[in-house]
Amino acid sequence: MRRPVVLDDAWQTAIRARDAATLARTITAIERSPDFLLSLSRRIFSVQPVNSIGITGVPGAGKSTLLNQLIRHYRQSGNSVAVLAVDPSSLQTGGAVLGDRLRMQDHALDDGVFVRSLSTKGQLGGVSETTFVTSQLLKFAGFDRIFIETVGIGQNELDIVRVADVSTLVFIPGGGDYVQGIKSGVMEVGDVFTINKCDVDGVRALEKVLQLEAHDRENKTGFATAVCRTNAVSGEGVEVLVQALEAALDAPQAQARRSLQLRAFSELLLNIELRQNWLVPFVQGTSGTAFFKALMQGEAQPADIVDAFRRQHHDN
Repeated sequence: MRRPVVLDDAWQTAIRARDAATLARTITAIERSPDFLLSLSRRIFSVQPVNSIGITGVPGAGKSTLLNQLIRHYRQSGNSVAVLAVDPSSLQTGGAVLGDRLRMQDHALDDGVFVRSLSTKGQLGGVSETTFVTSQLLKFAGFDRIFIETVGIGQNELDIVRVADVSTLVFIPGGGDYVQGIKSGVMEVGDVFTINKCDVDGVRALEKVLQLEAHDRENKTGFATAVCRTNAVSGEGVEVLVQALEAALDAPQAQARRSLQLRAFSELLLNIELRQNWLVPFVQGTSGTAFFKALMQGEAQPADIVDAFRRQHHDN
């Protein structure tokens, strides 16, 4: 039987000591229980440093290998590091392959590094709905830097901006039509542009496109966007990337994004409350069952569910 997580003084002491077992059990409880998520949220938002960094980009860009190098750099500087590696979820079980842990075995025995894989739970956007509160838990625990690596993103999966204070968007040369890849929404995700696999042909052409995009953005927003070259295998360019990320963390837009994140998370908590205490009871109750039966028999239309829901709560 799973031991419940009790949010008492002993729990807080263990979390502040960055006890891996307590952190793991707490994160599992977040994913399993909306009530626990709400209770935890009342405890951990007193600490709000700006120190989470998103790593996102197309599949195959070398994000995990690059993150491995970033962890090494921060640890050599004496910083503790936590990693939330978001993996695609299984359609059948809801679980994840957890492949990112396999790429970070260099740090498996390092007490200053905590790595946790999260499933997207079928959520679009490259992250799960519990990623933000989990990163806040790790801030509460006192980690110096928290990395959030998303699943590979396409043109619409932009939710990293809702959970990370700054993000780097990772590109690779030779990916085909660069203009097709430079979509305005996707480009807004990156506070730093990183060209990984910089030893591959085509790096200069990609760098030119990204520099033009960065210049255009600076004209519109007043904020400069660094364009960095890296080689995640050799470690080339990682120190420059770290400097760019740290500069982005100190910039005003990182603080502004925090306010947007808190609003988005507040709305999420409200949505969970409505779903758990209003929508789920309706769908699983007498009125919902009757509606779906009528729907399957052709006696109702999908939009009729709104009327059924309103009738039930008007009667109550």
